Amino acid sequence: MDVFQHTDLNIVQLLERIKDLKAENRSLAATCDNLAASEAALEQLFATVNQKLLAAEMLAMELEQVFSSCADASWVVRQDGVVVRANPAMLRFLGRSQEEVVGRRCKDLLEGRLCCQGPCPLTNAHLPQSVCEFDIERQKEGGASEYFLVSTASLITLDGSPGIVAQFKDITPRKQAEAALARLARIDGLTQVANRRTFDETLIREWQRLAREKSPLSLVICDIDCFKKFNDYYGHQAGDECLQQVARALADCGRRPADLVARYGGEEFVILLPQTPLEGALQVAETVRQQVEGLGLKHAASDVKPVVTLSLGVASLIPALDGDGDRLIKAADEALYHAKKTGRNRALAARD
Repeated sequence: MDVFQHTDLNIVQLLERIKDLKAENRSLAATCDNLAASEAALEQLFATVNQKLLAAEMLAMELEQVFSSCADASWVVRQDGVVVRANPAMLRFLGRSQEEVVGRRCKDLLEGRLCCQGPCPLTNAHLPQSVCEFDIERQKEGGASEYFLVSTASLITLDGSPGIVAQFKDITPRKQAEAALARLARIDGLTQVANRRTFDETLIREWQRLAREKSPLSLVICDIDCFKKFNDYYGHQAGDECLQQVARALADCGRRPADLVARYGGEEFVILLPQTPLEGALQVAETVRQQVEGLGLKHAASDVKPVVTLSLGVASLIPALDGDGDRLIKAADEALYHAKKTGRNRALAARD
């Protein structure tokens, strides 16, 4: 009886053990299924990561090609001012090799400071989307200037430190065109001396300056004698040539940097003489008169001489801060009127 009971007990325990093993087997199967799913997920993740890495490498290669082939000089500079990359155009711009540029400070590679206007862009290298633009001028051999538009943007360099990428675009032709346009706006197209607008602006500026310095400002107004008769007799093309030759003669007499010769209108010219007293202005006027008469330009219709001559009015005063140049112009114009009325071909001074 005891033997059968013991056997029954073993069978029950065996059945329970089998039951437990089946449960463990199901758990292991589920675990295997989970592992298989995880393996598939990991394989998918690795495939995605590899694709992204490949795309990143291709993008980096494309960016490197763009950076290297860019026609504008470009470089990458860390916040501490050390150059970490430079494209071939930048090396040509600097006239140096890669070894001479990378690893050195940018301030040691340029003739002037990178931040020639306002704070250096490197001070804002840590700021996201920090972008700025400014012009720089560089002297070439021989003294000529070349101009560049510098565009900078903040970025994180390959070693993880903040920095900037700077691009130098040659804008010398644009600057030269702007200078030419500015000159055209200030020059009389026919005679190539200053125009009326330039004279008006210069008179205001010199009046204010000399009022502070309490120095004299003189003005000579010149009028070609009987010019209407010259045009009627010889024609307007000859009249234009006459104006050009008279203008050149006047320009030759105004040699100081501050002196200004301008076409005032029609056949009238002016000579502005800063820091020149009346006696000095009269000497200039007489020199101009003799110079023009000495040109020997034929004027058969003149009431004065058979050559082109000038009548000149001269005025000089010390500008006042509460006044303006109209008083000086009026005085010189009155002197010119008297020069014409008393026979022409002469220089007369305004007297208070």
